[in-house]
Amino acid sequence: MGGKNKQRTKGNVRPSSSGRAAEVLTREGGVIPGFVGFDTTVNSELSYVPAVHGAEEIDNLVDADFRLVLRKLSKRDGVTRLKAVQDFGSMCQERDAEEVKGVLPYWPRIYCKISVDHDRRIREATQQAFEQLVQKVRRSLAPFLKSLMGHWILSQCDTYTPAASAACQAFQAAFSPTKQPEALSFCKDEILNVLQDILLKETADTLSDPQSVTEEEREAKYVRMLTSSLLGVKRLLSLLLQNDRTALEPRLAHLVNSGKFWKYGKHKTPQVRGAFFEMLCALCEYTPGLVQAEAARLCPAVLLSVDDTDPVVLPPVWEAVLHVVSTISDCWTHVNAKKGFLPKLWALLKDGGKGMAKALHPNLMPLLSKLPPEVTDPMLDFYTTFFTSFIQGLSSERAATSPSESAIIVTSVVECLRYCILHHTEEGEDQKKLRTMLISQQALANTSLQNGPLFLLVTEMLVSWEKRAGLHNEGEANEDKDVFQVLLADFWEGLGVMFVRYVDNKDADPQALEGVATLLQVSLFFENSGNSPCWQKGYKVCQDVFLEEEGGVEKPVQTVSELVNEKALGSPQTEHFEDVVCQLAQLCLVHVNEEKSERHLVFLSLLLRSFHTTRVFSTLVELDETTAKNREQRDELRNPAMQFLLEQVVVWLAEEGRTDTEHLVEMVFSALYCCSRQETTRILNHITTMDLQWGIILQVIQRVCVILFRKTSIKMFYLLSKAATIS
Repeated sequence: MGGKNKQRTKGNVRPSSSGRAAEVLTREGGVIPGFVGFDTTVNSELSYVPAVHGAEEIDNLVDADFRLVLRKLSKRDGVTRLKAVQDFGSMCQERDAEEVKGVLPYWPRIYCKISVDHDRRIREATQQAFEQLVQKVRRSLAPFLKSLMGHWILSQCDTYTPAASAACQAFQAAFSPTKQPEALSFCKDEILNVLQDILLKETADTLSDPQSVTEEEREAKYVRMLTSSLLGVKRLLSLLLQNDRTALEPRLAHLVNSGKFWKYGKHKTPQVRGAFFEMLCALCEYTPGLVQAEAARLCPAVLLSVDDTDPVVLPPVWEAVLHVVSTISDCWTHVNAKKGFLPKLWALLKDGGKGMAKALHPNLMPLLSKLPPEVTDPMLDFYTTFFTSFIQGLSSERAATSPSESAIIVTSVVECLRYCILHHTEEGEDQKKLRTMLISQQALANTSLQNGPLFLLVTEMLVSWEKRAGLHNEGEANEDKDVFQVLLADFWEGLGVMFVRYVDNKDADPQALEGVATLLQVSLFFENSGNSPCWQKGYKVCQDVFLEEEGGVEKPVQTVSELVNEKALGSPQTEHFEDVVCQLAQLCLVHVNEEKSERHLVFLSLLLRSFHTTRVFSTLVELDETTAKNREQRDELRNPAMQFLLEQVVVWLAEEGRTDTEHLVEMVFSALYCCSRQETTRILNHITTMDLQWGIILQVIQRVCVILFRKTSIKMFYLLSKAATIS
């Protein structure tokens, strides 16, 4: 029934098939008219020849199926070529090694053509097929390496990442890491010939046929091969041994002496410019003598391109900048830094790196360390402009909307500040002016810096200064000890003035007040963390606080009623630090009592949450022993934390019309850190007997429950950890 719809031919013969016809002709020893075969002479240049001149010889070397596939690789249709190269890879994997070896004399010419095909799928499939060929023939590939290696390196730098990865994988399949330099050394001249010809001789019209390829495709292929060639030089230098690099220097000198080569630094395509600067980085790293000889052209090409902010170009440009200033000692004699380099740098910094802070700003401190006096003089003006432009970049559109960009800029600012201060500790009026400018005008005066990781970075800087000032008793001899002691005093004085300016304002910004509290809190945590890892200290605290040994049996140290009586973290290591906290706490209390400022009350709660020490509470109250009627009451009121609770916090809690009481409840528990168990019990009992809103009582209960949960969780963590250790 279904056979009626089948296509029929006269006499019921099979339809014609060009592939089957070719197979029959080949099998019977016939000649395929018009078929393009290959020259079988290994020593001669590998090239296509008419089949009528060598078909019989090829038949003896190449399997018929391979011949069909190889013929399809020369077709114009991209789908046909793609299918053919995929079939070729499958056949290399499936056929015997001897059959595959028969293709080797003709493979280099084919590979060099299809490995740079317009279609990226064909380029990727070519490398995958090549890997199958390599794995099958192994050492038999050696006689053909010089014909293959140039385009093989070119393919490993293909702009299409999957094709480049496949080429690298084929290369690794052919040579172990220890053999790769040896293989490249054997072919280094041939590789450089291919790369130099593309860079210096080829054009878009010579690489592609203008008759059959559109102008757009020709230009795209030319740009791609330029990029791959520049990156190919870099890869070749990175894989060769040093003696082979030295041997190549005369050949490389011919390349860099060409005016056409230096024009690639200004090429209209970002990929070419980026590859150009990557190659310059490799030249600086592997052939310093060569770049020193070309310094007159190399230095301007790199140092005057710092304003190229294309995402593809900027990272290699700045890598090249660092290589140049490190490799060429007299690089600034070839560039006018004041008129050419620095104005471009200032504009770039003011614009926040134009959205490329992650790639740009980590390079600024290394650059700063390499700038000679002739560039930075006058020093005070240079650093003032540098940091002013730097910090102005935080106001750029991208930095203002991207927390990650802003964090990178802030981190770089603090790094550069630390570097400048550490390297200008000499005695002298100019040095003192510079340090004063860096601390008072840059580190403290710029409110735009107070975002991201600033607080932790500043704290790390202060701890470093304290060590150098001898405040950590580490026994390190430091000739600049007095300088850092003055720096610390100036910093804390300036910080106190800045904080007072924020806090001593009835219309103070709540966000700014929170930022001040956060900075102080981070500083406290960092100073008390010491040098041991946080998790180790936490684990030790679990052991010390919750468990003790008694007759070989572990038991809890604290009872439920004692859970709120946690030990205070302790005062900071520097007297300046606690002075600032006490000053701010007193100032807050003045605003609360005189102006009923709720924002200052919240800020005071934030301060006490981290700084619940006896000294801080002593600044908030004046101890008046005459109010005590007996000795017991006097002893009780001698605790400034308890007096502050009874005379201030409880009064605030009882005020009518108060809706937001969470910060007051936090203040209660902050004060309880400095109270004994009996005092804690009395205060909590007193609060429950007051005629307070039920919402406040509920907040107190919730706060106690949170403490209970935390303690129970830590104890469970300790017990589980110990059980796991025993098991």
